[in-house]
Amino acid sequence: MSGIEDQIYLFYFILPLFLNILFTPLILHLSHRFSWFDQLDHRKVHNGEVPRLGGVGIFLAFFLSILLFLVLEPTLIPYPRALFMILGFTIIHLLGLVDDFRNIPARYKLLGQILAAGLLVYGGAKLPGFSVFGLVIPFGPFSFVLSVFWLISLSNAVNLIDGIDGLAGGTSFISALAFALLHFLMGNRLGLLFSLSLAGALLGFLVFNKPKAKIFMGDSGSLFLGFLLGSLYFVGIPMDSPLSLGGIGVTLTILIIPVIDMVAAILRRLRKGLPIFAPDREHLHHKLLDFGFSVPQILFRIYPWVLFAGLSGVYWVYSFTLIGRISVFADLALFAVWIISAFLFGHIHFKNKKLKA
Repeated sequence: MSGIEDQIYLFYFILPLFLNILFTPLILHLSHRFSWFDQLDHRKVHNGEVPRLGGVGIFLAFFLSILLFLVLEPTLIPYPRALFMILGFTIIHLLGLVDDFRNIPARYKLLGQILAAGLLVYGGAKLPGFSVFGLVIPFGPFSFVLSVFWLISLSNAVNLIDGIDGLAGGTSFISALAFALLHFLMGNRLGLLFSLSLAGALLGFLVFNKPKAKIFMGDSGSLFLGFLLGSLYFVGIPMDSPLSLGGIGVTLTILIIPVIDMVAAILRRLRKGLPIFAPDREHLHHKLLDFGFSVPQILFRIYPWVLFAGLSGVYWVYSFTLIGRISVFADLALFAVWIISAFLFGHIHFKNKKLKA
């Protein structure tokens, strides 16, 4: 790889980082002036008046960086396809932004998510199928619908873990770096652009979101992040490539924390006879808070967990680049992450249940 390319890749990261460090103080100023603060309730763990529009800075830093680089390097993606993807990201961000100010009824919120996801899938973030241990399951005519469901699910998963300072932003930052590394291994410039631009925008946000946070990302950030992270693996990879078949397993593993927390929340609410979107105070970070851990101590435990999961996803792609086919050992690595994570999550759950008994 040439030195010029290295500088371009570095610029993919630095530009959105710089932009968000500029944007966020302005957003903070406006938020304090117009009292755009996060509303306190029994599930919130912060005190005081904290602005909730950090997602605007993340989105703008990412959006403007992507636009600039696509103008400078138009061969990265056909413009009609880029337009649909950018439009999908914009709609989900605006949907979250409106919800930050006025609670949108669930059915209308779902319709907005379906529209945004449909545009994104039409633009190229489509799941062709699934492969595990040599078994290939093509989605065929169901690919579009399943891809929309996938994006909406991951969008809500990231939204659910946005409960303490630095959690959603920090885990998403680590995940974005993992996606950047695997796209680097694949030689996928477009995927690298999206991943590094997101990582840079998130690092700029984390400067202000570290404990004790000056700003939260809000739904405008968490819903957008879920859409972007859910589609990052598939950006720039042809649907007929064997690599695309591993996208579901790799993505689910890299996003292990929000995914396993969402699955646990759904099962918990079904068991209690509640709607699956009913809010509660029993997410992973709530359980760790009940144990007496501080927010930095919780992050110190979760970040390495996310890093371990991310590296296993990178290993999956690395093994493919070495042997030119899907490796059973790489599938086993992903499976091991899920087994270990399920054990840890179960241990935390039952220990928390005994604590409250």
